[in-house]
Amino acid sequence: MSRIRITLGNGSLVGYPQAGGLWTLFLQYTLGLVALGHEVLWLEVFRSTGDAARDQKLIDAFFGRVHDYGLDDHYAVLLHAKDEKPPTLENGTVFGKSSTEVKEWARTSDLLWNFASALRQPLLSLFNHRALIDIDPGHFQVSALAWDMGQHDHQMFLTVGVKIGDSDCEVPTLGLRWHTFPPFVYLPMWHVSPDPGPQAPFTSITQWNWGEIWLENRVLSIAKRDAYLRYLDLPKRTGRTFQLAANIHPDDETGDRELLQSRCWNLVDPHDVAASPALYQQYISRSRAEISCPKPIFRELKTGWFSDRSACYLASGRPVLAEDTGFRDRFPTGDGLVVFRDLEEAVAGVANIDANYARHSQAARAFAEEFLDSGRCLKAMLTACGL
Repeated sequence: MSRIRITLGNGSLVGYPQAGGLWTLFLQYTLGLVALGHEVLWLEVFRSTGDAARDQKLIDAFFGRVHDYGLDDHYAVLLHAKDEKPPTLENGTVFGKSSTEVKEWARTSDLLWNFASALRQPLLSLFNHRALIDIDPGHFQVSALAWDMGQHDHQMFLTVGVKIGDSDCEVPTLGLRWHTFPPFVYLPMWHVSPDPGPQAPFTSITQWNWGEIWLENRVLSIAKRDAYLRYLDLPKRTGRTFQLAANIHPDDETGDRELLQSRCWNLVDPHDVAASPALYQQYISRSRAEISCPKPIFRELKTGWFSDRSACYLASGRPVLAEDTGFRDRFPTGDGLVVFRDLEEAVAGVANIDANYARHSQAARAFAEEFLDSGRCLKAMLTACGL
């Protein structure tokens, strides 16, 4: 594959520096593409907080973090006012590059990968070839039935919903051709650390959120809360430790914290244990395995969604116990990646992993190397975009 010039458009990192997992997900795009020899610019759109000093502090922290990975020349931030006007290079302030440099980069880019339509018109018109990257399958497409999600401003469409387009997947395709890809890992970031021992918990890191959307007369939950409450009895049924790094405030009045703790779930704050990519990696390495419960919409529409977080566990040699969303139609499961559909299967999966840990750990890393390597996955994504 020849050297290409690619722009990555996003809008979620500057304002959320304590999201180590999210940062890790997106850093791997830049690291992986640079490792393939491509010219890469990450263009981050950031809506002002309304406090100039706070804006500058967040932007400085953003560039400090990318500096840690030797990526200074690959990032720019477009700060725009806290209003409803769409950002442009003319009405915003650019950091990391000049606005002239960004405009010239856009003009000469072979491709824009636009995450969740973070970049909107008229900014999009600077790029000739635009691909939308969907990392929230089902949620994005159902929302697009009622709202303008910017999909018609793109020519190519990629999604981590590996079942989208299959006859048994209920995600509306919006009349578009979706190219599917798995969440990937930049393998040099990940090393298999020693077995933490059977006393180490099964863990996961998650947003504890609420919400639902409608597909015709059908209510679809987009809440990770609903996902994990289906498996409240897992710690008691298995007699082992489960820990959730979930953003449930200590003063939460819903009673969810008390409910989980009463069923023997251990709770920690993700902003304490995974506030940077380095801490995120450390948290995973201290875990015995991951317990992954997807948003119900992923399972009910059979999207084939697979977590980028699970990919990181696997690359670390940590087995993953994941509720099936249809991804087992695409990937081998049973060793390293163990799937379940109900509480009984989850209980059996825990016992299997603990009883055969060395095998599952080895298989987890092998799975990541065979199916989730950024080099292979990014090449396939670029090929799907005609490059």
